[in-house]
Parts: sequence; C-alpha cells; structure tokens
Amino acid sequence: MTIVMPTFNDEAWVGRAIDSCLAQSEHDIEIICVDDASTDETCRILDARAAQDDRVCLIKLDENQSAFQARRLAIEASLSPYVMFLDGDDELNPLAVETALARARVDGADVVAFGVEVRSDDGSAAPRFERSLQPILETLEADRILPALFPPDVTAQGHLWRYLWRTDLLKSAYDGVSSEARFYRANDLPITFLALMAARKYVATPERLYVYYFRRGTSGHGVSDLDKFAFYLQAIDSVGSISERVSTRAVDYPELAASYGSARRSILGNILGYLVSSTDGSLQERCLEMLRERVDDDVELLRAAVVFQPDAVDLLAQRILDTPLPRRAASRVLLTTGKLGTGGVQGVLVAQSHLLASAGFDVTVAVFGPPQTKYVLPSNVQVIQVAGVTDSERIDSWRELIRDRNIDVVIDHHVLYNVRWPMLALAARSMGVPTIGWLHNFALRPMVDGTDRTSFLQRHLPYLSSVVVLSRADVAFWKTQGISNVVYLPNPLPSWISEASTERKRFDGSRLEIVWWGRLQQSTKQVRDLIEISRHLENLDVDFHLTIIGPDSADLSAHQLRIAARRQGVEHRLSLVGPVHGEALADRIREAHVFVSTSLIEGYPLTLVEAQAHGLPVVMYELPWLAIGADNDGIVALPQGDKLGVANALKAIAEDSAYYSSLSSGSIDAARRALSHDFATLYLGLIDGELPPEYSPDPSVEDAALLLRWSVFYSERAARIAKRRERNVDELRRKLHHADGKLKRTEDKLKRVERKVEQLQSGWSFRVGRIMTFIPRKILKLGQSRSRL
Repeated sequence: MTIVMPTFNDEAWVGRAIDSCLAQSEHDIEIICVDDASTDETCRILDARAAQDDRVCLIKLDENQSAFQARRLAIEASLSPYVMFLDGDDELNPLAVETALARARVDGADVVAFGVEVRSDDGSAAPRFERSLQPILETLEADRILPALFPPDVTAQGHLWRYLWRTDLLKSAYDGVSSEARFYRANDLPITFLALMAARKYVATPERLYVYYFRRGTSGHGVSDLDKFAFYLQAIDSVGSISERVSTRAVDYPELAASYGSARRSILGNILGYLVSSTDGSLQERCLEMLRERVDDDVELLRAAVVFQPDAVDLLAQRILDTPLPRRAASRVLLTTGKLGTGGVQGVLVAQSHLLASAGFDVTVAVFGPPQTKYVLPSNVQVIQVAGVTDSERIDSWRELIRDRNIDVVIDHHVLYNVRWPMLALAARSMGVPTIGWLHNFALRPMVDGTDRTSFLQRHLPYLSSVVVLSRADVAFWKTQGISNVVYLPNPLPSWISEASTERKRFDGSRLEIVWWGRLQQSTKQVRDLIEISRHLENLDVDFHLTIIGPDSADLSAHQLRIAARRQGVEHRLSLVGPVHGEALADRIREAHVFVSTSLIEGYPLTLVEAQAHGLPVVMYELPWLAIGADNDGIVALPQGDKLGVANALKAIAEDSAYYSSLSSGSIDAARRALSHDFATLYLGLIDGELPPEYSPDPSVEDAALLLRWSVFYSERAARIAKRRERNVDELRRKLHHADGKLKRTEDKLKRVERKVEQLQSGWSFRVGRIMTFIPRKILKLGQSRSRL
C-alpha cells in the first residue's frame, strides 16, 4: 500500500502529516513524498523521518512543477496495487489504511471512499463544507459511478485524497494528460474525474479517515491583486485539460457530459466567489475582464453564478444588459407561465395568445408544469413544457427553445410567483431577445404575503425590457423604487366575453341571487367572509341565496366552507358548485343578480369585468387603486373587512329596484369601457417599446398618499395577525405546561405507589401472608396427588 504526499513549503504542518502516516495500524506501507522545490524547512523534516523509517521515500524536485506533477511522479514510482493520498498540511486517521484497504480487498473495489473530518487552526467550524465531503455510501458500478459522485448542479468535490485507488487506474488517468502539464489550482480534479470515469466498482465507508485542515495552504484566501486572481484562474486550465477525452467518452456515456459540464461550472462558480467576495472597484472590473477573456460565453458564466455563486449574478447581469439589443421587428412571441391549468393569470395568457395570433404574431406558449388546460388556445399556438430539473438544465432548455422557435420577444406572466425568471431573462437577453414581465397583482402583495419578494423584484426587474403592471398606483410604486421601465395596461377578457350586455338587469324583489367565483383562497380573497356576510343577511331578514363557484386552494376547501356555514346556521342559503368555466360560468352569472367580492388585494380582477359585462351590480371591499374601479358607477365599495356593511349594502339593493337598475346600468357602462381597449394596438406598442407616455405616468402626491395608506393598513394587519398567532402559541404553551404538570404529578403518584408496593412486598406481614397462603395450596396439591393414586 502506497501513501502519496506532495509537499511545498509545509514546514509548519508536514511533521504531523508524515507522523500520521507512520502511525498507521497497517505497517506494510510505503510513503512516497514528492517535495515540489520547497524553500523552507520541509525537506529537512522529511529527510529526518526518512532516516528514521525506511518506509519513507523522498523525491526532491529542483523546480516547482505543481502538485499535479508531484503526484504523477509518485504514482509512477509506486509498486503497490493501491494508493492513498495525503496533502502536506493534513493528517490521516491511524486506522485509515487498514480500514480502506480491507474494504477494497473484500469488495474487489477499484475505489474506496471514506469520511472526512474538517478541523481549523483557529477553532472556526465549517459544518456545511464538512458535510459536502462525506461519501455516498451505496455501492456503485461502471457508468453509475461518476454521475453519482459528480451530480449536476452540485459543487464538484474532486479531491484525490477522499479515496483509496487502484494504482493502475490512476496511471491510466495520468496517461490521458500531457506530461508537461502543470496545474496549480483544482490540480487533482482532472485525475479524479478520469479515474472515476474508468472505474468498475466503487464502495464506501462512513468512518472519517482523513483529517482536513480548513484554510491551510492556498485554499480559502482572497484576491489582493491581478496576479492572485490569475492564480485562481488556472483552475480553468486544469478542468479544461480533460475536455477532449471526456467528449470522446461521452459519445457512449451521455451522463458524462452533464457531470463534466457541472464540474466545470462549479470551478467557475468558485472563481466568481473570489471575484465578488474579495474584490471591488477597478480591481473587480479588471478581474472580471480577465475571466471573460478566459470564458468567452456569458451564459456559461451566468449558469455557474446561478447555481454556485448567486451573489455574482448581478455583476454578470450588468455586462449582459450593457450589450445593445438588435433592432428588429418582432413577429414571434413566447408567452410563459408556471403551468396552464386554470386561474386568472392563465386566463390572461390564453386571451393574449388569441389577440396576438389574430394580430399576425407567431405565438408559442411555454410552461414549466403540466401543459394540460381547460382553456381553449388558438389552433396554431403550440404549448411546450420546458425540460430540466436543475436550474442549469432549465437555462439550456430555455435557450434551445428560443433558438429553435426563433423567438423575438418573451412575455413572462410568472414574474411575481417564482425566483427563477431572472436567470431565464438574462439567458434570453444574451441571445438578443428581450423579456417583458407581467406583474399580476398590486405592488403591495408581498407585504400581504409576509415575504421579501419586493426587494427581490426591485433588484431584478431592471433585467426586463418592460415591466407591465395593472394600475397607475403600481407604476408610481415601482418608479419610486427606481424601476423606470414600468407601464400599466389593462388585462384582456376571456374570449367568451366579447361584449357587454345591451340592457341593464332588473330585480323584481324576489329572492336575491348572489354569486361569487374564483379560487377558494382565504389568504387574499377572504372567502370565509362570505359566511359571515350570509349570517348578517339572515339576521337582516333578507331573502337571498349565495352561489360560490371555484376550486379548492391550499388554505381553504369547499368542505371547510360548508362546515363554517353549518355552524353559522346559513348552510341552506349556500350552494358550492366547484369549478365552472366558459359558457357554463356565463350561464351561472346570468342567473345571478349581484356579484360580491371580498378580496383583500387584487391587481386587475377580471371577475369584476365579467360580472359587469352581464349587468351585475358589484358589492366589494374597497380596492381604490384598481384601474377598472375608477369612475365605476356599478360598484358599491365598503371598507376592508366590513362584513355588516356589505350585508347592509346588499339589503339596500334588494329593497330598491330603482337603485338596483342604476347600479346595473353603471356596471354595463364600466364593462363597455373595459372592453373598448384596442388590445392589439396596445400590445404592438408594448412589444415595439412605443407605448404613449400616458401608460407610464410620473408618480403624484395622490399616488403616494394611496400607497402610504395601504402600506400602513397591510402592515398593521400583519402585526395583528402576528399578535394573534403569538397569543395562540402562548396558549398552546400554557396548555402544554399544564399537561406536563399533570403528567409529572401522575408520574410522582405512580412512583409513590410503586414504592409502597415494594415496601409491602419486602415487609414481614407480606412474607407471612405468602407462607400462610402457600401452606394450604401445598396441602391441597398433596391431597389431589394421593386421590389420583
């Protein structure tokens, strides 16, 4: 068994390193040390050990040739069938050789992986890094080995010292790399990769046999000047040295290409980490240019940053965005969202596909989830599901889709609901294709959700050529946050609503038919309020029936609503009919007299336009920023959460037919305005970047006042919810404490009983009692025996 130890100026640690080899429980070993032209006392220390123990062999190099070549010389000199490695600033567990060698022999393995213990001289911990060094414990064979040890989008751990190797496997790997090669960074990754590529069997032990000292040597230090950064850039040469050999093998081994590409991007991510963490100003600019000269592919750098160094994305984004877009007339549009299914966002996308296709655009729809939908798309619109599980794979798939379909512009409807869109927008932008983002809710939605999405959007919305919002107030919000490329546009209606009713609805004073439709979502639509409103209507002696239409959501179901209605005594007033679409939904709306909305926050609720197009008056909680709410005489708006106010408004409508008719007339007028937009012209102006200035107004004092008022409302609402939850937690803690106390008292009582029983059993009276009961039983038993005789 051979232990290979390359050294270079390791005088502070090399004594402990070599002593850990000599202390191995397996005595039959050779230790080949190759000193790479150290200028300190490293060689003297090793010479002393070699003089004391003939198992130590020291090879001295006259000039520095890198640890890559030092290991190569030792492998060529090795006479053992197996090899382990130790760096000059680390140590081996005393059982390392014995344990790993036994596994190799018993299992007939080419490679044995083992655990790694990470220490630091200053006592700092690196638990995440230590976890990443632990081995996969399953047995792997042939083509399963390398993809498992170098999985896509996982930081590549290419250290030779994490394994025991069959020597001929390493010699073959070195034969595939130039004998003149000198690699000073990532110098063991090429041989690790090639050797695993050729290995036939891999096994592992969880025992931590290698002791790695964090931040010793050249690892983990910053960039002080261009020469230091150039040193780190050499890792690109190291991983690149095996690209041709990998490509040849990948013809019959396709998973290999994915593993190699990911390993290379992992190296680039590491370099980007140095760039963003220890450089700034002009040094950062010059280092970035050095990197881009070495990697002439901004998207490859972007993929590396997205997966392995997210903090570098903005730095790379600026370079991509600085490249001017080519001037060309757009004719091929890609619409995208998370999944089609059903919902407001999906309905808008489908309506846009019809409008754009009718305007002569070649339209493609891309989704990341299931492509099935209940909506009807134009026959010439193709739906494509974006392939890929990892972010890197999705970027590849996205670029391929844009290239294959020759896309001119992307319209992304999922910007508010995921965090992956920036990488796709940048990938498209690097191909000269702009992305337009559609924000489908009021700007304060993240405040309602209690997320940091506002900061995320503020940081990444500049990646988009245009940001489409749904109201003037939204424009004001984002412009005050430094986003200048923002416009507001109305959403198109579904194809089954082509025009508003020609005459207003009338109510004859019979039972008031109320309708609500949408997703049964409590967090933003407050659907449970409908039950409270129904109870108030019941108490007000209003004859009514409420139809609730829509699918369940994660936080509310029709079953839960029925239970709530039963508890409030209004179950007989409700019908929950589940999801209904298209003409079937239109029929339900026609049967109703009034639409009620309890939404907490909305962007451009198409339900309002749908209801008003059928002449229904609308009673709702106030949402004063809504563009469709301006000068809308068909809406009765009450303060948020005023359930009794909504009930009283419905009562007033039910009791006054003239009032009802005037509201219906106002709804029809509002719907006609909403349907009168020339959407084709608006979208053409949006795509060409030539919308009139009126769609991107400057913020006004009125806008600021509205935003401030609702920011206060939502923040105070969040505070009340937090306090309520805190009280609930305190109450739960109190109950648990009480239960713990009862359990403790019961346990103490049980112990006292057990002690009393023990005392009784060990007492004189108990023993006498046992004797007294034993004697009659014995006499009886003897009597029974005699009778049988």
